[in-house]
Amino acid sequence: MSFRRAPLDWLGNLFTTYGDVCSFRLATNRIVVLNHPHHVKHVLQQKAGNYNRSTMAHKMARNLFGQGLATVEGGPEWRRQRRLMQPSFHYQRVASMSEHMLAVIRARLDQWDELVASNEVINTNEEMRRLTLRVVARALFALEEEKVVDRFAQAIDTIDRELTAYMQMPLLPLSVPTAGHRRFWSSHQIVEEIIDYVITKHLLDEVDRGDLLSMLIQTVDEETGERMSNEQLRDQVFVMLFAGHETGANVLTWVFYRLGLHPDVQQRVQQEVDNELAGRPPTIADCSKLVYTRTVVDEAQRMYPQQWQGWRRALEDDEIGGYRIPAGTDIFFSPYHMHRHPDFWEDPDEFRPDRFIPEETAKRDRSSYIPFGSGPHVCIGNQFAMSEMLLIIASTVQRYRVELASRELVAPKQLITLGPDKPINVRLMPRNRRSG
Repeated sequence: MSFRRAPLDWLGNLFTTYGDVCSFRLATNRIVVLNHPHHVKHVLQQKAGNYNRSTMAHKMARNLFGQGLATVEGGPEWRRQRRLMQPSFHYQRVASMSEHMLAVIRARLDQWDELVASNEVINTNEEMRRLTLRVVARALFALEEEKVVDRFAQAIDTIDRELTAYMQMPLLPLSVPTAGHRRFWSSHQIVEEIIDYVITKHLLDEVDRGDLLSMLIQTVDEETGERMSNEQLRDQVFVMLFAGHETGANVLTWVFYRLGLHPDVQQRVQQEVDNELAGRPPTIADCSKLVYTRTVVDEAQRMYPQQWQGWRRALEDDEIGGYRIPAGTDIFFSPYHMHRHPDFWEDPDEFRPDRFIPEETAKRDRSSYIPFGSGPHVCIGNQFAMSEMLLIIASTVQRYRVELASRELVAPKQLITLGPDKPINVRLMPRNRRSG
């Protein structure tokens, strides 16, 4: 079916032909598709209580990743998890985790220096995946043992690869023991074992390591007096680890691709970083000063939103845009297309970071841009993710100028997230101005 083979193109044609509210059948289900930001806001914010996460897409996610905050259906259990998780992502906590981030970033850039010295081309997506996985593993649960990290990384890479293959051609359920499915579940078990190992270490020494897991272990539900069970801790960490490194790596890949395509934008980022940091390494406090750099990240997330698809199910009858929505209807929306809606974005296929300077953002309808979701289920880790990306970009442009090895245009590859459809190879050219 065209929706499975090329969903972005297929959806674009659907909206062009039928407008902002339309429908199609997926197997035996009738899916209502929304494209207007106000209609999506109705589902995610204004009537959020009427639309839960009981769709087949969410059920598959729960089967793979457990009952974490990002996958649990909703209701009291979701609210309980949100209460327990929220303090872990306050600014002060993210600031304490930033020291873990920066240590990993510095170590990785030192390794890049060796590649640069031998004039090697770097596959941006592969390097960003390696880097963000290590950042997230260290910041989430202070995982530093190199052999464990390498085993962990190999298992995550296998899960990614096999899950990608499955999403491209989901002919047989993952429960059917094909060779690829066996590799998936074997790697899934390795990740669970390593997470259990780290949880046990944290529980035994009872030391606050400044990471997310330490915070989650210590957090007590004010209403019930309960803490998270080991299984709940594992589910939370698994989802955040998988989603956190995958999405961050993809956004950074698109950022560096666009910096290579647009030297004028790259120069402005370099100037801002040079002016604000004056040659010293960045810190979490510098993120708020990197205003233009942030616009580049925002524009990359507008053009390539990692949550490019969203699903909800109506619990009761409703009406959207003059159309009746019967109870039990599955709702689909695509931030990728919302972020290109011509009523809200001028020349939406052009890369223009200035769309996100404060004066322009203040004039724009906020519902038109939802890179981290919207409403009660907005991504709880958005501040962590943005800090991580800004620190990586600032650290990189201090040392290097990014040059594309090829000017060949790259398109998004729509799977669970939006990565590139081909490798984005770059050369990192040393700059005179270096961080200390």
